[in-house]
Amino acid sequence: MSQESKTRLMTVLLLLTVFGTGVLVGFAADAGGTAQAAEAEPEGAVVSDNTTSSDEEPRRRRIYEQVEPNELQLDLIDSIVTVYRARTNALDEEMRSQLNAGFREILFETRDAIKGVLTAEQAAEYQRLLDESDARRAARENEDERD
Repeated sequence: MSQESKTRLMTVLLLLTVFGTGVLVGFAADAGGTAQAAEAEPEGAVVSDNTTSSDEEPRRRRIYEQVEPNELQLDLIDSIVTVYRARTNALDEEMRSQLNAGFREILFETRDAIKGVLTAEQAAEYQRLLDESDARRAARENEDERD
């Protein structure tokens, strides 16, 4: 296989890796939104068909409410749900941390592989552009955290 063919093959593989990483990041971001929506209601919640007006959204009715628990039971159930949410939130945070570390590792490996295909001058310019992009992203993230 000629050097040109090897270079093209490596380029295609790297592009597929970058594309795949982008798809995975997209799924992770989408899953994060789903997880945040899911933690708003405990497992087993159903949507009630009863609405009081056309302007209000339908109230989510929890399955345990259908068995008509008394006030003491509702208080105990609320404390159970609170513990459940805390455990779920802790697990979600741990999983996000691990997932982000994995994506970051793949991203850096991809960048290094791309630099391996470039000339020294191109690699230096590529790194400069990456540094600028990373700085802009970090600034946006810091801005979002302040809001």
